[in-house]
Amino acid sequence: MDLKKLPWWGQIAAALGVAVVVWWFGNNFAPTELNKKAQKIARLEETLEQKQAEIRRARRAAAQLDELQREIADLELKLADLKQILPTQPELGDLLKWIKSLADQTNLDLRVFNPQSMTEQEFLREQPIRMQVRGNYHQLGLFFDRISKYARIINVEDVKIEPNRTRNSNATIQATFIAKTYIFKNLDEDKDASRGGAA
Repeated sequence: MDLKKLPWWGQIAAALGVAVVVWWFGNNFAPTELNKKAQKIARLEETLEQKQAEIRRARRAAAQLDELQREIADLELKLADLKQILPTQPELGDLLKWIKSLADQTNLDLRVFNPQSMTEQEFLREQPIRMQVRGNYHQLGLFFDRISKYARIINVEDVKIEPNRTRNSNATIQATFIAKTYIFKNLDEDKDASRGGAA
């Protein structure tokens, strides 16, 4: 069809028809496609923002993880140091023998050596040992001095010193006291014991 062959009013009508079709298509289809594209872009931008927020949270968590790992390493070092000065249960017998031999080395007459029952605390057990010795002040002082320099923790409490009233003895004093040593409490053993009791 040749538009030039149409009368002038037909050419105007054809042009108006094309304009109406373009206008109708533009109003009905083009905005819908643009809206769909705009909505898709908005969804993608929202997803991008969510992913960026997740990345920021993950980076903060990674920084906290590094800090927590450093703290754990520090605590493990402190625990290793504590284990050096706190005996474990199997070492307790050797420690008790050492205390007895120390009394002999300082020429104290060991009259009473009575390990008491252990008391449980949060991370350790306390082992009190009731002791009574006879000797002189110098020997007792040397005994306490060597205990204080021992690698393990031993506290001496409730010291009572009295004159020795026993005849035929070179000892001038009699001392009673409680020597307390501390034993590392293995938390894994406690967990196993509680699981065994609950089973």
